[in-house]
Amino acid sequence: MYPNNIYIKNHKDVASMGGDIGVCLDKYDAKHGLKHNDLARAQYKHWRSVQTGVPELLSVRDKQLLGL
Repeated sequence: MYPNNIYIKNHKDVASMGGDIGVCLDKYDAKHGLKHNDLARAQYKHWRSVQTGVPELLSVRDKQLLGL
């Protein structure tokens, strides 16, 4: 779906951070010295929503970034 997404590639590490999805992503970024990337985060949330069947993971802004 998004083959170059760092969060998807490292999903187990992201998910292990604890907290809601935004907190997990913030912690992952801090741990690895990554800058905030709205598009990569939206892609990850979309991928997670497809995997889990939970569409509420995507905000209006996420959907706009992804063209959904």
